[in-house]
Amino acid sequence: MQSTRNTSSFIYVFMAALFIVTAIASFAPTSLSLISRVSSGQQPLPPFVVHFHAASMSLWLLLLLAQSTLAAKKRLDIHVKLGALSVVLAPCILVSMYGMDLYGVETFVVETNVLASSETPPDQAAQLRQYISSILLIHGASYLLFPTFFLWAILVRRRDNETHKRLMILATLVLMIPGLGRLLSVTRVLPDFGLHVIDARHFYLLVLITPALFYDILKQRILHRSYLVGLALVGSWMIAARILRDSPWWVENAPKLLGVA
Repeated sequence: MQSTRNTSSFIYVFMAALFIVTAIASFAPTSLSLISRVSSGQQPLPPFVVHFHAASMSLWLLLLLAQSTLAAKKRLDIHVKLGALSVVLAPCILVSMYGMDLYGVETFVVETNVLASSETPPDQAAQLRQYISSILLIHGASYLLFPTFFLWAILVRRRDNETHKRLMILATLVLMIPGLGRLLSVTRVLPDFGLHVIDARHFYLLVLITPALFYDILKQRILHRSYLVGLALVGSWMIAARILRDSPWWVENAPKLLGVA
């Protein structure tokens, strides 16, 4: 029995490592370029929120790997103590995500000179609204589903370990959308197959979770209920994002949701 449990824990260690590799491939090239430009004086240091977000996400991914490894090795005493850090990191991630979106809007405004005059031309104002609406459609799954999966995982952690560990994988999965976008549009490592930028991110999000799903089917002949519910929620967001991206109402009201209207 011990061997079977250890074998079944392998997939969570693998998924945590896969997330880390994806994040490194997504952000390392631009991060190294940024360090080079700052060192040479070509640009100033990024604001605090950039460092805060990078640190929060890095610590989260490392914590997931550590927790998965500890669970696989049956070091549950350390696993429980270390798990308390996730309760601190989760709010940090959400706050830093919001800060990064505000920073992105500020950068967009500066680079496009959208608000250069007191009376912004209608076409420039529309350009800004379109940018904000796209940002929220890209990050919306992270804002909505990350806290949903994480809180659910915390609530069931003592009575349903199988659900808990799958939910932590799902919670981390939805945080990977910005990284997947970089692999698509910045480094262009991933082909978009002619898909819309949002649809392409969502496609690769499903590809990223595929090993965990296949492993469940292989070992249990059926997907665990937490994956079924999780995929239903992720799929619902994908459908909603597809509908909203062509909605004039969404483009008009998205800035209000971000608090920059």
